[in-house]
Amino acid sequence: MVEQAARDRLFATLLLGKAGMLAPVHESALSGFQAVIREASNATTGTRWEIADVEDAGRRLVAEVEILCVSPVTPALLDMIEQAIAVWDELAGHLIDSYYARRIDPEEISEPLVDAHRDLCERLDLDSEEIAERLERLLDRCDHDTVDPARYSELLGEAAGTVGRYSRW
Repeated sequence: MVEQAARDRLFATLLLGKAGMLAPVHESALSGFQAVIREASNATTGTRWEIADVEDAGRRLVAEVEILCVSPVTPALLDMIEQAIAVWDELAGHLIDSYYARRIDPEEISEPLVDAHRDLCERLDLDSEEIAERLERLLDRCDHDTVDPARYSELLGEAAGTVGRYSRW
């Protein structure tokens, strides 16, 4: 197990979580995740990039989110995942346009990111109004429909009845 944990950060984090040895996400981990988000947002800058660069950036975002979400969560992590989703939404536009050349569908990245966001909202015990507000802001930032509001319906409860004020619902 030690060798496996040395090779696989997610496995190591899961083991520490099961052992009750994980602290809330530390500032250095958030800084590292911020760097991953920044790298992903730069995947299509410059003159030489390929669809594979977009796919790799998306996979890296998902891998980091999976690792971070094993730890006890903080509101700062939720904010960063929202930023990651917005970055992915912009990148997803390239995959949508290049459907003939891509190896993955945009949803293969969007769904785990959105599910992590939804789960963090629940784990942080946010009330339905705050979830609705966060979701509305996220939808406003995402032009390629990578966020499916239906995934939040259970968390929204009665606030789902007020969705008429949200233009995309």
